[in-house]
Amino acid sequence: MTHALLLALTLFAQEAEPASTASADAAGSEAVVTSDAFDPEAALDRINAALNDVETLRANFTQVSPDGTAEHGVLSLRRPGRLRFEYAEPSPLLVVAGGGTVAIRDAELGTTDRAPLRSTPLWWLLKDEVDLAADAEIVSLWEEDGFVYATLADPDGEMDGEVVFLFDAATYQLTQWFAVDSLGLTTRVMLEDIETGIDLDPRLFVLEDDTGDRRDRRR
Repeated sequence: MTHALLLALTLFAQEAEPASTASADAAGSEAVVTSDAFDPEAALDRINAALNDVETLRANFTQVSPDGTAEHGVLSLRRPGRLRFEYAEPSPLLVVAGGGTVAIRDAELGTTDRAPLRSTPLWWLLKDEVDLAADAEIVSLWEEDGFVYATLADPDGEMDGEVVFLFDAATYQLTQWFAVDSLGLTTRVMLEDIETGIDLDPRLFVLEDDTGDRRDRRR
């Protein structure tokens, strides 16, 4: 479960249906472009600009695990480097990114797993200046049925698997993403009721030390 969370924890989504199952399965394949007018370089520029425009964000999220289990909660984000996934009950999980690390607290087990921010997909999107072409391997980039799909992998091998981001082809707002781990298992994340440019309490992004076991996931 923790591995799936670390892979799935990326940003800025808004609920939308995928264009097709085949599109989600295209991660790792060659780029598929269904429009003669589609310009991959221009698309990357617009993706970076849209992500860099977001300074603060709050939204409701839904995360669907590989076994079909759905969990819900509230995402709070402040760029650069800070994020909080607060899961609704009965989930015992709380995820906080800040200070260069990501912490996943399990209140039921009394444990906190920690990983460097660089070892998760959050690193690509929480940077002060987002530049996906410079920081990620662009496995494939294509447009289909009103969406731009971007499949990313870590060129340094610090992250397992790939992430497929879906952007609205008209606005380049990120609508949802699929995190595909090294075993081919997929976690889907969607957001709705998105608010941007809002005031957020800085304490949201601080995880006080727990008294239970702490497991360090640094590699």
